[in-house]
Amino acid sequence: MNTLFDTTAMRAAKAALTGLSRRQEAISANVANIDTPGYTRRAVSFEGALEAEVMRSQGAAAPGELVRTDAAHLAHRGGSQLGGAGASGDVTRDVVSARNDGNTVSVDEEMLLLVETQLRYQALTQSVGRRLSTLRSVIRG
Repeated sequence: MNTLFDTTAMRAAKAALTGLSRRQEAISANVANIDTPGYTRRAVSFEGALEAEVMRSQGAAAPGELVRTDAAHLAHRGGSQLGGAGASGDVTRDVVSARNDGNTVSVDEEMLLLVETQLRYQALTQSVGRRLSTLRSVIRG
């Protein structure tokens, strides 16, 4: 059921907030393990999957995606709903230059990613807040 709150934009915002939260968790784990020998840095990537899901939900094809142009054509079975596992963030191990002890975490890089993630999260929550405030104003009259 498509309601005022269940729009593509709101579902995309929810998926993005989930992805940003998972990225924050990965960054926290990386910083917590800064002195753990052999620890491999974790990274969360969700933007590409989120963009593809948003484009798909709007009826547009994501870059490189097959498009069903006729109802008689076979349907693609690999799709997922907006907010699915891909949109919430895939945790990957990002191997960059390792220190002598095998640890691949750079505290400077992690702090930079942390600030960027916090800014994106804050901007997105403010955007959702403004949307809900507008809906509240319309409902109240």
